[in-house]
Amino acid sequence: MTVLAVALALTLWAGDSFLWAEMGVEPRLPTVCIDPGHGGVNSGAKGPGGLLEKDVALKIARKLKFLFEERMGGRVVLTREADADVALDERTSIANHNDADIFVSIHLNASRGGNASGSETFFLNYQATDSDARAAATNENGVLPEEALKGGDGSQDLQMILWELAQAEYLEESSRLAESIQAELNGLFETENRGIKQAPFRVLMGARMPAVLVEVGFISNKEDEKRLSTDGFQASVAQSIYRGINGFLQKYVRQRSPGSVSGGVDSGRRAD
Repeated sequence: MTVLAVALALTLWAGDSFLWAEMGVEPRLPTVCIDPGHGGVNSGAKGPGGLLEKDVALKIARKLKFLFEERMGGRVVLTREADADVALDERTSIANHNDADIFVSIHLNASRGGNASGSETFFLNYQATDSDARAAATNENGVLPEEALKGGDGSQDLQMILWELAQAEYLEESSRLAESIQAELNGLFETENRGIKQAPFRVLMGARMPAVLVEVGFISNKEDEKRLSTDGFQASVAQSIYRGINGFLQKYVRQRSPGSVSGGVDSGRRAD
């Protein structure tokens, strides 16, 4: 289901639910696929204090799932619900198979010097925004960015064509989703806005919906690691991502659909 279809569904759900009976169908709230990065033998990045990316990503994903189910009542799919190794291609396949409307992959960043701090949100592009974005893709892909688009026989050109066909329709929406999430995350770290970026993250390739990858903080930074290790800060990160996604849906509904929305998306009230 496209974002426009979701917007229509949310509008009908909120305003004229009797129309669903006339149409002979049941109303459908958005399906969100949350991807906790890494897992199993693939621990991801490791902080100076021993904190593992895979563990924090899963905890944040679980909290985010709870928020969606409690506040919006939508359907949430996790690509992994335990400490399991899931292939990058399989994660996107899970989202596609479940007809997800939004795909959000949760990760923790790392830098060599350990001084970088803050969050970044990415959407897909073969050309990385800058060297830092390229390095992030290299870390998360486990291979060089250009290798991420190669098939087993090295058919990079064919893979690129297939990727463009699958993703081109959703790039603008992915950009808007990334902006909405990043705007919420900016307030969590006392750093400059690192902004949204593009990079060839393999986990985003082939997604048939708006898809973003969120680097919620630098686990290599001692201060970021300290905050990310606490349940309270993990909850704050989950709430920020939730508000970003909810804001994206609300804004899209207001721009593209007639009438107001009072149900199906969160009104913006925050839990204590």
